[in-house]
Amino acid sequence: MGRAAPTGNDAHHSRHDSPRGAQSRYPARTPLPRPRYRATSRHRGSSDTTAGRTCPRPPPPEPSIDLLPGTAATAAAPFGGQLAKPLLYLDIDGVLNPVCPRPAAEFTAHRIHGSTVLMSVRHGHWLRELSAVYQLVWASTWEAQANLCIAPLLDLPALPFVPVGRHAGQPTGDWAPILRHAAGRPFAWLDDLIPDALRLSCAARVDRLLMPVDPGQGLRRSHVDRLLRRPPVRLSFPRRG
Repeated sequence: MGRAAPTGNDAHHSRHDSPRGAQSRYPARTPLPRPRYRATSRHRGSSDTTAGRTCPRPPPPEPSIDLLPGTAATAAAPFGGQLAKPLLYLDIDGVLNPVCPRPAAEFTAHRIHGSTVLMSVRHGHWLRELSAVYQLVWASTWEAQANLCIAPLLDLPALPFVPVGRHAGQPTGDWAPILRHAAGRPFAWLDDLIPDALRLSCAARVDRLLMPVDPGQGLRRSHVDRLLRRPPVRLSFPRRG
């Protein structure tokens, strides 16, 4: 879940426009100082720096770092009482790394693995606020690199992630791996590419909240307020699908 050409909104392309193997959500490299919206397809490779930080090459990738119920990693979850909370799946590109945010002064351009990434300290504040109600989970093709390169910029601890990269280009995008990861727990999902049909199919459910984000502006306070006002809740009688 989250593209570039010249600048601004014209730079926004679907993640399905570029090849990752066959398809990728990220276009070619762009030079500083003009911020662009993209990042490399898997974000792996040699070390790189961002605002004085080094993003090291991660260890060989595992299928995911899920922190699912019943796993040994659950006890080391970054926030307390996680299993009682609904999950909040977070895309990065188009949500935390927008195309042409306003006001632009609230965002800082960072160079990460040859890509320009726009980050806002305010987003970090909002996510920590949301962590009191939700268990935060990365649902982005950044995968493990989100904890190495993105989390430190937002003052977040390492979060579990869903391995969604292999599903890029499929009609429902990251939906299938998110459903598997949630395993029946209530959840919300912030992404810039949520299909309308999928959003409408979940609109009446109290255990799922799908929130499309404008990739030009990214995460807004209105999203945070909606997530806090009425979080998804567990169904009394679980249903299929």
